[in-house]
Amino acid sequence: MGRPATKILPLLVLLLFIGRAAAQEDAAQEETAQAAEPVSVAEPAANAMNKPYLVGTAFGYTFSGYREETDTPLNRSMNTFFFAINGNIEKGKFFHSFNFGLFKGKDEAIEAYPLDTNELEYYHMEDTYTRLYFEYALDYRLWGSPRFPGYLGGAIRVDSYIIERLDNIQYLSLTIIASLSVHASQKWIINAKNILVFSADFPLFGYAVRPSYIGAIDWPLETGVVSLHNYWAVFGDLKYIHRITSLISLYSDVGFELSMVNFPKPRRDAILRLAVGITFTF
Repeated sequence: MGRPATKILPLLVLLLFIGRAAAQEDAAQEETAQAAEPVSVAEPAANAMNKPYLVGTAFGYTFSGYREETDTPLNRSMNTFFFAINGNIEKGKFFHSFNFGLFKGKDEAIEAYPLDTNELEYYHMEDTYTRLYFEYALDYRLWGSPRFPGYLGGAIRVDSYIIERLDNIQYLSLTIIASLSVHASQKWIINAKNILVFSADFPLFGYAVRPSYIGAIDWPLETGVVSLHNYWAVFGDLKYIHRITSLISLYSDVGFELSMVNFPKPRRDAILRLAVGITFTF
């Protein structure tokens, strides 16, 4: 009885050794296959590639309308080209972003009520409308999954609206609003090459400079605190990003804004932006 047991024991040891070696080989092959595969859809491409910095620029077209009652109680509209710069930085659960935009063009007046000859001539004078804005936001990831992360935080905005009369260099209507906002961002990482990003912010508190009647040179400016009692606005942005290489991505952008400031007289703005651009990650 002792000899068969003595013969079987080395055989069992040999089989265990062969099985362990095979398991280690299978694990090594699996790791190699995973390394060769593209980035998982469940893993953010920026983190996987260890490139948290993104800077981009865009060019597009904007459809805008406004009503400035310190000037004329008329609804005006303007469609023109615009330019934008944007970027973001991801560090852990923090998401930094900035946006800059600019457009300028001649606006079109629409009569709001019957006018006499003198008023009609005044209201049909050519104006240029310039829109300039800058925003910096800092968000923190609070919900979602690696594929669908959501962020909430705050933003600092500066919004500028300028009306200039072409035949009178002394005429200038200037509105500047600096505000603090609630800011939110939502990502959808479709796969390693395609991402959707939606962001929105809602101003809560700020400080504004406004014309008292018809211009910034011949009339004093009004300044004061703005909040929910006299300033309402929402700014939104939806980007679709398509990665071309580890450095370059193409993106399309749809942005909108609705705002109303209510002192000393109301000003209302509605803007829709459509753009395409390129981003660089590093």
